[in-house]
Amino acid sequence: MKDSSSNSVAGIDVSKDSLDIFFTKNGQQQKIAFQKDALKLLARQVIELQATVVAEATGGYEKKLARYLRNQGIECAVVNPKQVRDFARACGILEKNDKIDARIIAIFGQTLKPRTMGKVDQNREKLQLLTTRREQVQSMINRESNRLQQTDDRKIRALIQEAIQLYEKQLKMLDYEMLKVIEADQAMKAKSKILLSAKGIGPTTTANLIAGLPELGQLNRQQIAKLVGVAPLVRDSGKFKGQRRTYAGRSHIRRVLYMATLVATRWNSRIKAFYLSLLERGKPKKLAIIACMRKFLTILNSMVKNNQTWNQIPLSA
Repeated sequence: MKDSSSNSVAGIDVSKDSLDIFFTKNGQQQKIAFQKDALKLLARQVIELQATVVAEATGGYEKKLARYLRNQGIECAVVNPKQVRDFARACGILEKNDKIDARIIAIFGQTLKPRTMGKVDQNREKLQLLTTRREQVQSMINRESNRLQQTDDRKIRALIQEAIQLYEKQLKMLDYEMLKVIEADQAMKAKSKILLSAKGIGPTTTANLIAGLPELGQLNRQQIAKLVGVAPLVRDSGKFKGQRRTYAGRSHIRRVLYMATLVATRWNSRIKAFYLSLLERGKPKKLAIIACMRKFLTILNSMVKNNQTWNQIPLSA
């Protein structure tokens, strides 16, 4: 491994009201309020030390920090807390508090150099907020619908139905707003046209892919499958040959892709044929669906990369 001691990193442990920070360049540790004035001072320190900021994903609080820093032209990486904790254990550090976490995050960033987030795309950020809210609203509709089936009380049923109607109204409004954001952005509009040419991909799936998977069309087939979590990962050791499993990756995109693939196995002739061929070879349905998800994703990736619609993609893809 290359010497990483020259890399200047600011590791930040984010909480609702405060930030714990550790600077690798001078070993300085501090705690500041999560407020605008304090963030200005932090940005000044980071620029002076020519540091890259590495922060842990913490229930969404890190997004505000990352947005502010990127707007100041500061490189920022948001990392998976499980990876940081595993890294700490590998270093023999079992203790855990905010100060320790900030230092470990900094060393993690210095050693592994996680990819920093690019410049803020305000349209994509807005679309991401809309798709997240849509998923929340759809989840609440499903829950209320289940509750409706479980009660016979008229008044309770009326209240539940009223709630469902309210959420359905929100759903329509969110769909309209998502379409408006996409139509107003030429790059998003072009990508949307490409994705919608594939049977199984509807407006909601398209919006989620654009908002939550900006790497689509920029990576190779193995990389994009691994990023989403539909690539079978090797689990071998010596003579032991473990079963390949798919895990990790972007769970939200995986859920969206799963629903789109279920539709595609019925109405998309290419995916349907692939799905049936897997079943004929004795593959369990669950594994066949995952394989179809992977194939569907890699084709969509190729479409966006080559600026081609579904019918223009060769059958060998």
